Amino acid sequence: MSSHTTDEHGLRAGAARLDAALPPLVPRDRWQIPPGTLYLDGNSLGPSSIPAQDAVRAALGRWATAGVLGWSDGDAAWFDLAERVAARLAPLVGAHAGEVVVGGTTTQQLHQLLGTFYRPTASRFRLLIEQGAFPTDRHAVDSQVALHGLDPAEAVTELPRDARGWLDPDAVAAAFACDVALAVLPGVVYTSGQRLPLAELTAAARRAGVRVVWDLSHSAGLVPHRLHDEAELAVFCTYKYLNGGPGSPAAAYVHEALLPVTPAYRGWWGSDKARQFAMDGRWTGAADAGALQLGTPSILALAALAGSLELFDGIHLENVLERAEQLTTFLVTAADALLAPWGVTVATPRDRAARGGHIALAHPDAAALSQALRARQVIVDYRPPNLLRLAPAPLYIDAADVLAAVERLADILARGDQARYVQRAAGAAVT
Repeated sequence: MSSHTTDEHGLRAGAARLDAALPPLVPRDRWQIPPGTLYLDGNSLGPSSIPAQDAVRAALGRWATAGVLGWSDGDAAWFDLAERVAARLAPLVGAHAGEVVVGGTTTQQLHQLLGTFYRPTASRFRLLIEQGAFPTDRHAVDSQVALHGLDPAEAVTELPRDARGWLDPDAVAAAFACDVALAVLPGVVYTSGQRLPLAELTAAARRAGVRVVWDLSHSAGLVPHRLHDEAELAVFCTYKYLNGGPGSPAAAYVHEALLPVTPAYRGWWGSDKARQFAMDGRWTGAADAGALQLGTPSILALAALAGSLELFDGIHLENVLERAEQLTTFLVTAADALLAPWGVTVATPRDRAARGGHIALAHPDAAALSQALRARQVIVDYRPPNLLRLAPAPLYIDAADVLAAVERLADILARGDQARYVQRAAGAAVT
């Protein structure tokens, strides 16, 4: 794709203006992204950062010098590290102290919330979930229904997506029928990037007597949620926009009105910390959301997450979202100008208030295109059957990066280079 073609649309000047108006929120030297790589897959895994690496090295050093005493000695004792990290996560999702717990995986946290708060009766037994939900959410829902002796085919109701892959918020609200006990909904639909109106749907669910567990994995660290005012229950991972590292600990949120709680699944780390080492076989849970914890947390994983959270110090999430919305708007503009002639369509809502941090581009050769882009050092994500997901994550991506990625994709399409990757893409893993 020539610069002349790009300049015809004013995209290069537009990128320069946008980058001048939106200075970086975090210095580039705080990130470790391979040189020359355009990393637009932060909605799958955020990149490594210097603070995260430093924190892991510090934890390793403490292990080497203190051994088992690392759990108890000094201000950096590991024993309450999960609580300290949860306290730092809480304001990033608009929660009060004690409403957030961190540890395990998103799947484990979702099972814990469903097992604890899904209590079907003869009149209220249905679980709502979106059609095509992220697989772990559907697996957890089906498992919990089956544990109550119910048939998922009868007790689980799917909320249909339209032809664009979007959910109609009015239809979602209407589905909170009298026989529904609980719903699992995404803050941002992981395929299309559509953002749902969390506060409005939670209010509609409450009026209908339905609880909602929000999966905020694709919005935590990006959208300035106000969970204490807008939600009762939520789960989210920390390795996407929170950049906590591969498999970093997940989090759960429980509104303080629902606390204290006796979780469905009890573990010793969920104990009241003053009694955790009583070893008398009795379970006395923590008074806050910490009661949901199960086993001993991974200190090295928590350390990486704690380090990554330093990147948010002094940053307002409203500014993070504003930058994300500006960058995704520019991405859509560039895609319309440079990619639409090659049959690429934008599958994400164009209304900035109705989308998250990534743009889904639809094309029949999406799988092969993702491989061709990687060969040109552009890291994006493919989701079957035909979506490329590009995330201009606002902490480390700018408009110049966005334009360069779209230009390389346009050049691939113009040359037909994706043809050489079709067979390879057919057997490639989705990441």
